[in-house]
This record gives sequence, structure tokens and C-alpha cells, in this order.
Amino acid sequence: MASPNVCLLLVLVSLMCSATFSAGESTYATGLSESFYDTSCPQAASIVDAYVTKYLQKDRNFAGAFNRLQFHDCWVGGCDGSVLLNSTATNQAEREAHVNFGLRGVAEVDEIKAALEYACPGVVSCADILILAARDATVKVGGPTWTVATGRRDGVQSTDLMADTNLPFPVLNFSGLVANFAAKGFNAREMITLSGAHTIGRSHCNGILPHLYNFTGKDDVTDTDPAMDKEFSVLLKTLCPQGNRTNTIFIDSTANHFDRLYYKNVLGGRGVFITDSALITDPGSKKVVRSLAKRSSTFFSEFAAAMVKMGNLGVLTGTQGEIRKTCQFVN
Repeated sequence: MASPNVCLLLVLVSLMCSATFSAGESTYATGLSESFYDTSCPQAASIVDAYVTKYLQKDRNFAGAFNRLQFHDCWVGGCDGSVLLNSTATNQAEREAHVNFGLRGVAEVDEIKAALEYACPGVVSCADILILAARDATVKVGGPTWTVATGRRDGVQSTDLMADTNLPFPVLNFSGLVANFAAKGFNAREMITLSGAHTIGRSHCNGILPHLYNFTGKDDVTDTDPAMDKEFSVLLKTLCPQGNRTNTIFIDSTANHFDRLYYKNVLGGRGVFITDSALITDPGSKKVVRSLAKRSSTFFSEFAAAMVKMGNLGVLTGTQGEIRKTCQFVN
């Protein structure tokens, strides 16, 4: 098995420096196609795009919520819309998992789904809505675009345990992050690239408190990551007092705009999560962070390619799964 340092040397090949990534049909999982809804629901993409525009006009920061939904869905059993399902009397769904604390966007996805059901009943999956919305939201806040293949179907299983055992907790160190992403077929560079999604969005203090008050396990006001910029740690402690899990803060100083500033912040000791700061604890990883922070970097095209790759994880196609009528409930 290759060491993390060896993994870091693996790079995405054949990437253009453009902000647009076009994937060939062979890039997609079997059963997915860029033309999947051309006949059955040709207006599907435009409907999703219109609703994403509406939400971002009210709150540009919501782009981060759509990105998070794709990641938190695809990383748990595949891109099957399972993150949207409600709990039942006998089952705690993914949304109840510790790692999904503060998850936003479920009601908005259901509103998009209702519009699609009105236009094309029983055709467009909730799983596809998540993939389309993440791409559209990224573009609308200044990020890259990429082609999206559709044809995913919706899963019927969702448990909090599945989420808590698959998604990376914000307290993982560098080797833990590498292992988590490797389990899904992503190398270390792709992990660092996808971490760049933290350039948009916000977080509850729940995931930040360990970085400020429990970095070495002392659970004390002084137990802060020593590598964190001192002024930044004082600011975070003001926004996230010890024990306060529910306050929300922007993850990045330009959290409504998709850019490379995230990597500059990480290099300056201003990473919000332990997982952010972990990216510069390994020499090879720190070199990648430095390269992605540069104006001439390929961050946008690499991020687009990684999102396409993520959208292939564990998809249900053909007669597998179902097409839900509403995204929060199985049929």
C-alpha cells in the first residue's frame, strides 16, 4: 500500500487550465448520460437552475449547502439521494447523524422536486437534483462549471450509522483524511482539491469547538491548535464560545464567492476545522496547498473533475432503486 506521501505525488492528468471541465461519456458510470432527460424531461436542467438562482438571490452562501449535500449524499452508499430521507419510527436516517449536524437544503431540494413532478411526473430523481444543484450553485458564485450526466435513481435505505461511519469528521488528521478518501477511490491530491469546497458556505460551531478547546483532548479553553493564527483563534472563540454548538460562522472570509483564498487562509494558520489545518501538516500536502493557492493554479479544473468523479459513486441506474415522488420519503 502506498504511503500518504506517495499518494500526494499522484496528479489528475489531462486537465485543462480553463474554468470549464467537459467530461466525455466514458467518464461517467454505466447508465448515466448527458442526454438522459432529453426526451423524457428536456426542461429538467433549466428548472433546477432556475430554483438554484432563486435561492442564491436570497442567500448566496447557500451555494455551500448544495455542495455539502452532494458530498454527504455520494459519500454514504453512493449518489442515491439517501441523505434527503426522513427518519421513521423504526429508523434514524442519515440526516440525524452527528456528522450531518446543521445540514441545510433539504426543503429546497423538495421544492425543486415538486416543480419537476409538475412538469414531468415520476421522471427526475432526487439524486440527480443534488448533482445538478451543486454544479449550478458553484457556477453562480464564481466557481467552475462542468458537464453533468444524469440517470441516477433514488435509494431506499438511509441510516445515521452509515453516515457516521463513512463521512470524514472534522477532527481527522492528515492520515485519517487520506484513508477516508482512499476508501472511495480518491487520491490525496483530490482530497485536498475537494477540501477547497470550504471556500464557500458556513458551519455551526459544533465542528469547530474541538479545534479551539479540545485539540489535544484536555477540553480546556487553552487547548487550541498551536499552529492556528493567534488573532484568528481569538476571533473564532468570540464567535464560538466554549460549549456553544449552534452559533454559525462563515468558513472562509469570502464565503459567498468560490475562489482560491481558502488555501491561502490554510497556509496562514486560518483553517476553521482541524481537517483544514491538517492539510499543511504533511510536507507533500503543504506543497499541493501552496500550488492550488496560486493565481495560475488548476484548482478550478481539478475541482470540477473531482466533482464529476464523485457523482459516479455507487449510482443506481436502470431498474434499480426508484424515482421518489417527494425527496424526503420513499414511495
